[in-house]
Amino acid sequence: MPVSNLNDVLRKAMNQDYAVGAFNIHNLEFAKAVMQAAEELESPVILGIAPVSIDYAGLDELAAVARVCAERSNVPTVIHLDHGRDIEAVKKSISLGFSSVMYDGSKYPMEENIKRTREVVQVAHDSGVPVEGEIGIVGGYEELSGGTVDMDQLEKLYTVAEDAIRFVKETGVDALAVAVGTVHCMPIQKAQIDFKRLQEIHQAVDIPLVFHGCTGLKNEDYQKASELGVKKFNIGTRLMMEFQAKLYRELQNAEHRAVLRCLKEATEAVYRAVKDRMLILNCAGKV
Repeated sequence: MPVSNLNDVLRKAMNQDYAVGAFNIHNLEFAKAVMQAAEELESPVILGIAPVSIDYAGLDELAAVARVCAERSNVPTVIHLDHGRDIEAVKKSISLGFSSVMYDGSKYPMEENIKRTREVVQVAHDSGVPVEGEIGIVGGYEELSGGTVDMDQLEKLYTVAEDAIRFVKETGVDALAVAVGTVHCMPIQKAQIDFKRLQEIHQAVDIPLVFHGCTGLKNEDYQKASELGVKKFNIGTRLMMEFQAKLYRELQNAEHRAVLRCLKEATEAVYRAVKDRMLILNCAGKV
């Protein structure tokens, strides 16, 4: 089927008891694993392509892989630029058929973030492409106290409801990534979510909210967050960990010229991880 628009996928989930996973893909193996799980469960899915993946495999190449996967599939599939670096990256992604883009201006002061994000929104909306923005800062696990999470340090970066209201109004974004406790690249499920703050943001804005860094999110917190407006959950580190661990084990015992079998086994590990998260998101059968 044609590539799906992010707005169509997330708006369908609003006020319902499920959310949609955005799974980072870095190569053909990851894309195949994600699509296998989505098709088996009849789940909508978002293929996320981030700067680290673009640096590795190339934007044109990943866009082509994602587009083929989406067009061959019978489930709604969004092709999403994750953490777009600048407006040129956004323009290039749109020209390659992406159906959703994120511009991350969270490192800038509020005024500059609004200015830059609004410019991206104008360009993307002219092509019918939705935009995800970010207010507040979702930190990186290794950046926070050398691999531990200091809550006092983290809370200084959290999204404020009043800022969210202004940001959404002045930029026109279609989805909003918020910082309320999740952390990028957190390998253990110990994120402490400020649900009171999340509820305040949900009540303040009427667009889908987004969680980044969901590998560290506790299983029971997915549904709680979904009920408070989070309808897009970004999952990347968990998939990379599963792929790497399985590939390493297989290569340790591989015979000569068995690398393709090892890659297949690692791909299966990613498929199982994606399927597991989709079941927790309750998105199976929601096509």
